[in-house]
Amino acid sequence: MSENDLTSASQFFFTKQALFDAKRKLWGYEIQGNGESSATQVCFADQEQVADSLGSSSYMGIQHAVERGKKVVAPFDEAGVLAKAPYALPPTHGVVKIVGLITQIEAVLDAVRQLHADGYGLALEVEPETPPQLAELADVLWFDAGNGVPPQDFLNRVKGRKGALLAARVHGLEQFEGLKNAGFSIFQGRFFKEPEIIAERKLTSHQMSRFNLLRLVESEDPDVDALVEAISADVSVSFRLLSYLNSAAFGFPQKIQSIRQAIVILGSIKIRNWLRAVLLADMAQTGDMPRELAELSLQRARFLELVATRYDFWDFNPGALFLLGLFSLLDAILGMPMAKVTEHLPLDEKLKSALRRDAQNEYQPLLDLAECIEDADWVRLSELIRKLGFDLGEVKAFSTDAMSWSGMFFSTQTATPEQPEQARRHK
Repeated sequence: MSENDLTSASQFFFTKQALFDAKRKLWGYEIQGNGESSATQVCFADQEQVADSLGSSSYMGIQHAVERGKKVVAPFDEAGVLAKAPYALPPTHGVVKIVGLITQIEAVLDAVRQLHADGYGLALEVEPETPPQLAELADVLWFDAGNGVPPQDFLNRVKGRKGALLAARVHGLEQFEGLKNAGFSIFQGRFFKEPEIIAERKLTSHQMSRFNLLRLVESEDPDVDALVEAISADVSVSFRLLSYLNSAAFGFPQKIQSIRQAIVILGSIKIRNWLRAVLLADMAQTGDMPRELAELSLQRARFLELVATRYDFWDFNPGALFLLGLFSLLDAILGMPMAKVTEHLPLDEKLKSALRRDAQNEYQPLLDLAECIEDADWVRLSELIRKLGFDLGEVKAFSTDAMSWSGMFFSTQTATPEQPEQARRHK
């Protein structure tokens, strides 16, 4: 990554927060960013800045969400709203979250009414000082569940308002259930990363087959013939591999038509990473939450790999850090304790210990770093960067790269084979 790339990445740095409805279906994304590491929110100043962020490859996941009819929530202050910056958001899918002090009430009300007329929604954190005329126009009423204010205080404040109730910074599944029962219908936060353990849950035959293929991939010197045979016998994986290499992302002049040819072209390291990602995605193939967890896992894997490569952090192996990130949310994906999940993973005990978050885990600072970015915890991120001796601009750039990589992977993995026989012919 060049110095210019780093500068560009740090200039427009954003993270996305998944928003789920009460049935755990994806409702949309909130995009957050910061220009200063200590900022808790950043308001988009103009249309160009919003367009630059939404148009970047790192937000491919958001673009695909819009194509599926999901919402995109972005924060704007009074100046941004009056400058018509929200019009860079996609109409009918864009939700304008107004933040900060409102001084020109009538002008803002006129702007919001026009936004409504043009198909945009309005999200608002209703505080005691919020102009009541503005609260009446809100489509989404925003509650910060992480600030210590009792939910009932907020519910009393918005009683009689028509907007949907959104709870942000929901930390756990118990809190999620409590807020859902209280009447909230949209949720944001790290709660979906918490494993919902179901007693006696066992791996399905499909998931076991994925772990078995993973063991073959993770062997020290993989047998190419055995790998070709194993992939060719799996219709879904073989089809995905050929579709991946024949996608526009590669642009090969001739079509890749065999699994052996695909393995040779990708090489041992790339084929391993691709297969790891596909096998993880397959384990999480049902439901919006598992799908988000899988994409986040890939993002972590790439991010930790880049950090370890750049900083040689305590002589950590970048490949091991990739695996750590990739499997770090498997307990939430599978609904099983991580101690049980690691029994099936072909990893050394050091990595298994890190996945279990055992005490004195030397990988923990890097996992914390990834989580700070995911959760838009800019204050804690700044503290960690300082303690680790990293460069904030570089870390932002690695995060942007990782988000782009993860989004591009999933954008090429949405197809399914039409006929199983076709895939079997392509050994």
